[in-house]
Amino acid sequence: MDVLESSQVSRFYSGKNIFLTGGTGFLGKCFIEKVLRSCPDVGNIYMLCRGKKGKSPSERMTAMFSEMLFDNLRAESPNSFEKVIPVIGDVLEDNLGLSEEDEKLITENVNVMIHSAATIRFDDHIKVSLQLNVGGTVKMVNLARRVKNLVSFIHVSTAYANCNLSDIEEVYYPMGEEYSPLKLLELCEWMDEEVLASMTEKLLRDRPNTYCLTKAISEEYLFQHAKDLPLGIFRPSIIGASWQEPAPGWIDNFNGPSGLFIAVGKGVLRILEGDVNKVADIIPIDYCVNMLISVGWYTSIVTKQVETPLIYHCTSGSKKPYTWLQLGTLMLEFFQNKEPYNEVFRRPDVNFATNKLELEYWKTISHWVPAYIADGLAKITGKKAIMLRAYDKVHRASKTFTFFTKREWTWTDGNCNMLMTKMSDIDKRVYNFNVNDIIWEDYYPNYFRGTKKYILKEDMSASKLQEARAQQARLQRIWYVSVSVVTLLIGRFLYLKSPVCRNLWFKLLGIILQLLRQIRLTIVS
Repeated sequence: MDVLESSQVSRFYSGKNIFLTGGTGFLGKCFIEKVLRSCPDVGNIYMLCRGKKGKSPSERMTAMFSEMLFDNLRAESPNSFEKVIPVIGDVLEDNLGLSEEDEKLITENVNVMIHSAATIRFDDHIKVSLQLNVGGTVKMVNLARRVKNLVSFIHVSTAYANCNLSDIEEVYYPMGEEYSPLKLLELCEWMDEEVLASMTEKLLRDRPNTYCLTKAISEEYLFQHAKDLPLGIFRPSIIGASWQEPAPGWIDNFNGPSGLFIAVGKGVLRILEGDVNKVADIIPIDYCVNMLISVGWYTSIVTKQVETPLIYHCTSGSKKPYTWLQLGTLMLEFFQNKEPYNEVFRRPDVNFATNKLELEYWKTISHWVPAYIADGLAKITGKKAIMLRAYDKVHRASKTFTFFTKREWTWTDGNCNMLMTKMSDIDKRVYNFNVNDIIWEDYYPNYFRGTKKYILKEDMSASKLQEARAQQARLQRIWYVSVSVVTLLIGRFLYLKSPVCRNLWFKLLGIILQLLRQIRLTIVS
């Protein structure tokens, strides 16, 4: 018997029609690829999509299917793409912007709904986040109530929805009357944007950004108004590159840790505010997708057995912790010695500052001074000055990440573990999300390599790698020479000012000369 034919999960999706929001996003398109590949008998996937940047929904979908992510599917089952049907709509519009015809198509044919659409920008205006993240959820629930044969409705949240807590369980955390989702959405309709923005700090309280806040408010709405639906809530942590599928280290965006890795590898970002001993909770995209598909299957089974919807954490830190120190050490070894980027601003280095004073000092020394020098030289030589502007962007991006590098969380994963026990041995292989199987020392180098290959589109040939290593060696020599010159200048200044320093200076020179003689003798012999 074919492996997929004996898969419980694959059999569940056989003949089932899926309605998906966020299908052009990172998680959404990976979900489409894996479902089409592992569930060959799946029905249609109706993907809510809007026109963007002059491209129609169909054109966007065609462009998406030409990406490397779908290479295996194009080779093995090119006809499967016909099952993905774009549905014109927008989560910001009433009734998701669906036409009467498309609404009828969905309500009469869909069996599984996956709500993945959201704004993931941490610094979005509170109005935008509320309307997209909360408003989109409300509209999906309203649509779900009209779907005649709905067996599973999965809402993609985040493990950081309740990041104001340090120990987070797979449970619903009530937010209180002041966070009434419908009242907040009503405010967005009539309140001036500036007034609404002035309320943001009060609404955030001890949450770091509007993304985490509105994801929590979305859960609040679901537990107030959608508990009677076949509902499951999926909470992934920071989603990173793939572990195995479609290829080790595959990644296609700058979001989250990818942008951080690139900034460090290019020698631009050299100081971060954070605690090196805290855990970096990153989860591979293919593990997220595998678990999401499995949650969709199991929710259809367990809904009638539980009084309240189940929440599933998809995290790595509780099972297999890996600290920022370990990650930083691995990063520098890779970008300095193994596979550096082809063109860099400076030799890669990264440190974590534990307080604001230390952070500002090193930002001045390691970021702003080199940026001013680089832009000054660019203007003298008639080139475009870009580094000061680049550092503005880098600092804004790293600031949004600070909350997560200074803290760590413990997420319970009882429902995650329970889900694995309900799966057959075949499904545990096909839809593996067991974090214990990940080897971080293999995963992260592949991740770094993926940023070079898939995001920056760098030449991965051996000759280019040799050039990159040679550049790193030159930058290292320049660094040694610069430090030596500065040391000599300081030493010379002290030599002229103090007899004690003069004696120390002569002793230091003597030691250096002695070492050089020993090195020369060793080479000669």
